[in-house]
Amino acid sequence: MQLSNETSRSTLTDERGVSILARSLFKEMRTQGYSPDQIVGLSSELIELVRDDLRSGLAAE
Repeated sequence: MQLSNETSRSTLTDERGVSILARSLFKEMRTQGYSPDQIVGLSSELIELVRDDLRSGLAAE
């Protein structure tokens, strides 16, 4: 039971960390003058990279 609680806390911490990172990156990009369209473009590129990485991982299995 304790392992489950530790795992849940770790997952929650990871999710919070990702959320904080995303907000920080967004704020920094806006401060640096990036437009919302440019930020969406970056997000799309990141999603594409993750998709490709997942696909290559599946192909290796």
